[in-house]
Amino acid sequence: MHPRTTWRPSLIAVVVALVAGTAAAPAAAATPQPVYAPSGGIADPGVVRHNDTFVVFATGTRAPAYRGETASGPWSALGTTLGSVPDWAENGAVWAPDAVRTATGWVLYYSAPAKGKNGQRCIGAATSDTVDGTYTPVGIAPLICPGGAHGADDAVAGRPVAAAGVIDPSPFEDADGKRFVLYKTQQTPSSIRMLRLDDTGTRWVGNASGELVRNAGIIENPVLRQRGSTYVLFASRHGYDNCSYATVYLTSTDRWDFHGRTEHSLLTTSGTGICGPGGADLVPALVDDEQRLFLHGWVCAGTTPCRQQADGSLPANARRALYAAIFRWDGATPRVGAFL
Repeated sequence: MHPRTTWRPSLIAVVVALVAGTAAAPAAAATPQPVYAPSGGIADPGVVRHNDTFVVFATGTRAPAYRGETASGPWSALGTTLGSVPDWAENGAVWAPDAVRTATGWVLYYSAPAKGKNGQRCIGAATSDTVDGTYTPVGIAPLICPGGAHGADDAVAGRPVAAAGVIDPSPFEDADGKRFVLYKTQQTPSSIRMLRLDDTGTRWVGNASGELVRNAGIIENPVLRQRGSTYVLFASRHGYDNCSYATVYLTSTDRWDFHGRTEHSLLTTSGTGICGPGGADLVPALVDDEQRLFLHGWVCAGTTPCRQQADGSLPANARRALYAAIFRWDGATPRVGAFL
């Protein structure tokens, strides 16, 4: 599907209005509708394209997943994908999982509350022969954990808050085929960090993770893409539990350093009509050279975008739904087109 050129219908409307002797009123943009809004909600989508379908991994017990025949649907629930809870985790309450295919199979990255960490989280890796699992945790240690707890590969050296956990893992492969995983440090100030991985995508190589960017408030849900010599970092900003949540992007020619770079708004509530458009992920489309941008937003009363209450909170019936939009690159500048 391609965005349609809009000048010709507009010109016809103006001509008709002038002939009728009246001014043409500008058409109001329709509020985007979710492509999938299950009753239990769907949050923090990590999306992959496989065999001409889309698979979304989401926050929930042992990483639930959903399959879409197209970005617009129909969508169906695949159930939980993480087969077991690793020994280092307190339980299977997984946040923001994401998956990638490597030469040795599919790898699922997930964050879970770690034992002895007062609710703070560590990041683990799990593998499967198929995209929808079942995924088996790799080894007995997490991949990333503050202070190297539980024998983690990455000890998160130099993190902003010593006791903070780590969440929102996101895989990245550069133009040379090197593999990485990005993640966010919890609490504020928050930061986005990145760890170099081996070819299997399950173990680190080289140095400990490096800090890409830090923010006095909340910056999370990182996604990194390479456009020639430019790296584009997508992230979510502000609190996830209200309509202020938004998607931004930063660019740099150094993939390890986005400090001081200009933060550009990509998706906001005022710009889209979606309450809290965040958790964005970017995948190839099924046609031509287009891509699809998936994200979540808060809906109430069916699929109507929520409105914040007087105290800034959301209504009790709020849940997150999945949205999708057409996406294209303008060089290294992201362009979001029509919502599906």
